[in-house]
Amino acid sequence: MKSQKMNEDLNDRFEEMSMLFDIELESWFNADTFYCEGCAEKFIRTWPGIYNRDLDFQRNTISLGSFYHGTRLRDAFTEEEFNSLFQQMSCPHCGGHITEFFSPYELKFDVPARFETDAKEIAALAEQTPFLLLSHPFAQTVFDEIHRISKHVPLTSLPTPMFRARKCSPKHSFSGIDFMAPNREIIVEGRYNHAGNQVYYLAEDIVTCFYEIRMPNEGIMVGRIEVPESVKVFDLMDEQLEENSIIQAIQWSSLLSSPAEGEGWHKPHYVFTRFVADVARSAGFDAIRYPSVRFQEGINYVFLDYEKVKPRISVSDFRYVSKEEILAERDKNRRF
Repeated sequence: MKSQKMNEDLNDRFEEMSMLFDIELESWFNADTFYCEGCAEKFIRTWPGIYNRDLDFQRNTISLGSFYHGTRLRDAFTEEEFNSLFQQMSCPHCGGHITEFFSPYELKFDVPARFETDAKEIAALAEQTPFLLLSHPFAQTVFDEIHRISKHVPLTSLPTPMFRARKCSPKHSFSGIDFMAPNREIIVEGRYNHAGNQVYYLAEDIVTCFYEIRMPNEGIMVGRIEVPESVKVFDLMDEQLEENSIIQAIQWSSLLSSPAEGEGWHKPHYVFTRFVADVARSAGFDAIRYPSVRFQEGINYVFLDYEKVKPRISVSDFRYVSKEEILAERDKNRRF
């Protein structure tokens, strides 16, 4: 009987500790779940867009000791008692043991059912049989959703100016033509274009341009671009799409936000992004506005029909910008 009473007391204390832990988790991090170290690594692989752009996930990782000493847990339990009771708690995602660190974070949208399985299957299709991508039910769902969204998107004017960059070369005398799309024969597969497919990539600011061309030490030549035409934009950053679980899932997951570069012509991680570009164009969109995967604050545009927009493109100016100048501008904007 005494042993049974002790077990009941321990269970009661564990329930009390678990309840207070959840309350403090919500109070500190505005989250009702967390990831153990192993699950956090898996989360980053699955949702690289969130890891790159949502500083809450990057900042929230904390040790058990720091969490204990910074919350009301220290008033209700001794540290030894807390550590002992916490051994009974398991990761809410994998059910495994929680080591020293954990990462509180709650997704801000509802993940579609089977999404992680669908993403793995699509990745396999992209690697093995990319032309069969539309045979996958989730790809069909994305196709239908983009076409549905297109029916409600009006023509809109574009930001002025936008920017396009080129790496510096002491042997090259730059002109406005350098900031147009390259010739088809030298175009390789890109995030939103097929090999040989002329699209037109622009960024909303110079800092993003610098990151997009891999931060060259010698600085960059930047063209100031104006496209004075109303176009239909598939805006992945549109606040009206924040409740759209399908668009949010593909946007922030590895399907669209993979940071991988790949070598040569084989870039299976770009298959789904090119699929989305094809679907957007078939749905009547002229351009896609999307988050940069290389600069967490950056926004890019890709114009899907270069020949259509080409007559309206104006390279109003271009100039050299040093690496030091760009980083100073980045830091100034972050400071304020």
